[in-house]
Amino acid sequence: MKTKWTKSDAVALLDFHVWNLRILARRPGAPDPPEKEWCLPAAWSSENRGHQSLYDFDLAGIKASGYPEVFNKPASAEYATPQQFLQFIASALEESVAGACLRRQWQSLPSEAILLDPRYVAFRTSHDWITLHAKAMAEDHTTGGRVLDLSSRPDPFRVKLPIDVPHELTTVNADNPLHLADGGFQNQWDPNYAEPWRRVRDRIGAIHYFHFRATALLQKLRGGFDLRGLAYVIAMQIARDATECPAWRGEPREQVERDPRFIAHKCAFDRGMVVATARNERCGSLTAPEIVEQIRFEEYAAFFGEPTDYHARPN
Repeated sequence: MKTKWTKSDAVALLDFHVWNLRILARRPGAPDPPEKEWCLPAAWSSENRGHQSLYDFDLAGIKASGYPEVFNKPASAEYATPQQFLQFIASALEESVAGACLRRQWQSLPSEAILLDPRYVAFRTSHDWITLHAKAMAEDHTTGGRVLDLSSRPDPFRVKLPIDVPHELTTVNADNPLHLADGGFQNQWDPNYAEPWRRVRDRIGAIHYFHFRATALLQKLRGGFDLRGLAYVIAMQIARDATECPAWRGEPREQVERDPRFIAHKCAFDRGMVVATARNERCGSLTAPEIVEQIRFEEYAAFFGEPTDYHARPN
């Protein structure tokens, strides 16, 4: 049975997601000055600042995606890049006295340094989650041609927030839009999900299934993990999906990276792992971006059938 998921459904859920993110982004006292908020990657860590500080970057990624108009203009939907993130940084720093110097320092960084910054991970995953759905719905002939009327929609970025509620962080969930949906997760495997993407009948269902798989993996790791076995556990978990999706076996790495099912898995996993590593005291001297880098490699290793040993190194 095909997943019933329309542009209106997506926008309603994401509007609520934005509202929740704005609540979670509240900080006691004055916000950080731009120079501190936008310090270079080497001087910033989610472990020191707390995962709450990433919500502003989730919001920035949603804005940068072109949301919500991107659902009516899917041809403009593009996945996030470090260059796009740098444009956002430059805009955020343009009114800062020290901004010009800091902008030049950011612009001189190699892309590899930006890719592993938790702020970019938060920005990218929110951005790509919207881009992914805009593209998938454009491919769906039952919803892609319908224009979404946004004329009477309140802007969730400007809607007045409620008065502060004690313990609101324990009652509001904004890490994952599908957590907010009644039955939004697709956790039932359909053999058709293993077909090449052009032959997948329920594309939204396939996206949500692989997104769910990544979230379920994070739930298993929530109780704690040691770094020696972390990449191994993840590689084995992802290998299950690789087996269920044999169309990926033997494909060029670049093609797998562009597959919407892989992007859906990556959006859920990378964003959640940055938060998980920030909360875990057993991370030792490794930072969250370094762990994400290791995990990303092991995801690829599992997808492409490269064997791994317990210490998460290629055999």
